[in-house]
Amino acid sequence: MIAACGQMTATTMDQAASVWGVVGKLARQAHEAKADLLVLPEATYPAYWLESVERYRRADIERSAAVLARLSKLAAENALWLVAGFVEEEDERLFNSAAVIDRSGKLVGTARKNFLWDCDHRWFAPGEAISTFDTEFGRMGVLICADARMPEIAATLAHDRANLIVQPTAWVNTSKIRRTYRNIQPDFLIRARAMECGVPFVCSSKSGREGTILEYVGQSQIVAGDGTVLAKAAIGGDELIAAQAAPKTPRPLGIADHLRRRLLSPEPPFRAEQPGGRCRIPLKADLSAMAAALARAAARTAKISAADLSGFAAARCAVLDGAQVLLVEGRLMDDTTARARAAENRAFVIVASDKVYKVIDPDGAVAWGEGDWSDTLEVDLGQADMKQFTPETDMWGGRRVGSYRLGDHG
Repeated sequence: MIAACGQMTATTMDQAASVWGVVGKLARQAHEAKADLLVLPEATYPAYWLESVERYRRADIERSAAVLARLSKLAAENALWLVAGFVEEEDERLFNSAAVIDRSGKLVGTARKNFLWDCDHRWFAPGEAISTFDTEFGRMGVLICADARMPEIAATLAHDRANLIVQPTAWVNTSKIRRTYRNIQPDFLIRARAMECGVPFVCSSKSGREGTILEYVGQSQIVAGDGTVLAKAAIGGDELIAAQAAPKTPRPLGIADHLRRRLLSPEPPFRAEQPGGRCRIPLKADLSAMAAALARAAARTAKISAADLSGFAAARCAVLDGAQVLLVEGRLMDDTTARARAAENRAFVIVASDKVYKVIDPDGAVAWGEGDWSDTLEVDLGQADMKQFTPETDMWGGRRVGSYRLGDHG
């Protein structure tokens, strides 16, 4: 199949009407590229930053039914499957949702964002279901933006036999340095998710600025099940990317029973009463010496193997039980999954064989590599006790264990 992503420059609520001209152009380009599937960003219409529920409900913003009618017509006119983010209304509640529409323009279903991010909490209710849909090219899983940060969500889609996973998203720029761009998802996390699940990911993001509030990193991408990036958009601008993406049978999760029980348990995760302090760790040392240094600093550690990093469960359970530092024994082909384990758990990951050769911080950044000159590194253990991705986004508070299915292929 040919999958396409339509990256869009962000618009504000006052500019919402201009979205439809861009969407129409991207759909025509996808049709000309003979795409079978077009994915558009999170909150394609009207905007991601809604300002307020009251602003959304004003008369200049089209209601959900009208938006779905437009999207259905677009899919039928261009004879392609379409997945697009929109605001879904149900009674008095709003959901950050994605519509799945077939080539005939029929609405197959909607998926709702499960793990709400930052300003989402101001106007959206969380979705309870994690959704897959049967299509002509296999079963398709849908997650929305920050859902990808929760490994249990992608794993549930793999359990439900998703042959590919699509992601309408709006990747926010988290860099604190002007004119630089950083977001863990396009940087490394989507590649890690594709490798974990063994299926392609098709991710469509926004670019540019949404007023003075938010800035996006663009970089929409199509990633193969082995983590190879098949196509990637630029940081800025409207852009259509397309690639041959072969749906695959998802990789078995292979989660041991005791880990599955912990992942699905209603038992609350460990919460530090007070954040840890700073300590200096030796870098020209083996794992035992590193563990001893951390023990002297009263750090909470857990040892896992390099092989354990290929799945999320061992690291996740260790951090659920309080680990600040994951000590990984062995060598890695690359650091993609190690960075994912650090970032998704807000924990330090230290990798060593005969000696330490990589330290990754709770943001997923490589804090030290074996080519660096220093012999010691100061780490702030308190970073690993702060489980907020943002002030409004609590990692543990956003887990919905009742929604997860973590066996091997249901």
